[in-house]
Amino acid sequence: MTNSRKVAALVLPLVASACNPAMSVNGMQKREPVFVADSARDGNAVIACVSAAWLKLGGATPKSVPRENGAMLVLGDTFPMLMIETTPTATGTHVIMHQFKTMRAGSDRNRVEEVRACL
Repeated sequence: MTNSRKVAALVLPLVASACNPAMSVNGMQKREPVFVADSARDGNAVIACVSAAWLKLGGATPKSVPRENGAMLVLGDTFPMLMIETTPTATGTHVIMHQFKTMRAGSDRNRVEEVRACL
């Protein structure tokens, strides 16, 4: 295989994934959540706790994004692999977690446990 074919073989899946609307924040929000819960904690406290926990697990650095009503934490360099959304409620915070399913998605199961531990 020539070098140009090797490069094409590596780049083509990335280009295809960039065109896939499911691999965006809006696309992730349309997916079935992998975890939904309510917390008595403030949304910013939940985001800070989850971010610190995911950082300890290694990999990409989570990015906190303010929303009109709440906050969002996104994990993934090129496209979101994991995402939590927080929305304030009268008693605390509503938390929704989405995960882009991949072959290695099973290795991200402990990231759900980290979210649960931060509630």
